[in-house]
Amino acid sequence: MARSRSFASRVSALAALGLAVRWFSRSGPAYAVKGGWEGSPSALKDVVKGDLDSMVKSLEPKFDFPSVSYDREGLGLSVEDGHLNVDYTSTVGGNTLNLRVNEEKAWRADVNSESTSLRVRGQGLSTDGLSWEASQASSADGVGDVKVEFNSANEYNLTITRQENILDTEVDYAVRATKEGFSERVAAHRQLGVADVYYTVSNPVGKYDARDWAHDAQVKVQAAGGEAALKLTRDDGKQGVFGSYTRDVQGGQADIRVSLEAEGDANATPGYKASYARSLNDLTSAVDADVLVGVDQAGAFGKAAARRDLGNGLGAAYEVSGRVDKADGASYEEALKLSHKLGYAEIVHSKGESPRLRVGYEFNA
Repeated sequence: MARSRSFASRVSALAALGLAVRWFSRSGPAYAVKGGWEGSPSALKDVVKGDLDSMVKSLEPKFDFPSVSYDREGLGLSVEDGHLNVDYTSTVGGNTLNLRVNEEKAWRADVNSESTSLRVRGQGLSTDGLSWEASQASSADGVGDVKVEFNSANEYNLTITRQENILDTEVDYAVRATKEGFSERVAAHRQLGVADVYYTVSNPVGKYDARDWAHDAQVKVQAAGGEAALKLTRDDGKQGVFGSYTRDVQGGQADIRVSLEAEGDANATPGYKASYARSLNDLTSAVDADVLVGVDQAGAFGKAAARRDLGNGLGAAYEVSGRVDKADGASYEEALKLSHKLGYAEIVHSKGESPRLRVGYEFNA
């Protein structure tokens, strides 16, 4: 009887919460409400016996407070994450001022125009802990787009970018200067017949030895109904060669990738991966399904998933994935899930582990 009364009180509390959420949803604010429980299916024996304590406690709702705001003629009041904020916005001479103060007396002031910005943060009327950030952007003839950023910590960041077309080659140039030094990046792209050629070179901040520069060269070609690509990279003593080919085959997509990577004088490590992914929706209209199969240097893998609408807001989904590794042998995981707008139940099973049952709910009211 005590358990029955406890269970009845919890159900009453959940029902009251549901009515409250429903009332608030009519009034406007929205709550993200969720809860969940996970355990062994054997735990259902305790539920049948009437022992609902652990499950119901896990299913107690957790929700995010909504954001409530009021704005009128530049003055705003808002509640976000349980904190009250006061905002004031004004526009004078093309400059926009945004001021925010919260209940803890922390404030932030932003002044913005088309090319400049200033952000100041503080606490109360004290200047202790006062900080600011500023930036200005412009365009200089013969140089490019210039942007300078600096702050109260005496840090600065000067960036210059420029785009040009030189002999039918698109060139993007960027230089960045900081207290630690400067870095440059040059990226070029040109189309040669059916091939797109890309090349990028850059140096780390403050490092000017050419041996430290990063290089990335890539060629993409449309061939045999698909796209083939070859990329060569070098960065921080690491070299790599990467090749790929993708093509639509029988309603799906085949993807083949090979790589050869080395660091310093170490032997290069080869890698490969070939996969085929396809949706099965064209074969059956009743079930939304797709499959993926493939092999790589470690072994073979596969995945299949199917989803179906059972009507009356109820949906079912099944997913199974497996892998056969040369070193670890075979492994798999499967999951069956029934879902409704009021909640879901899912059972998950992996090789070598006991099945796990998950129940829960998540909705916006």
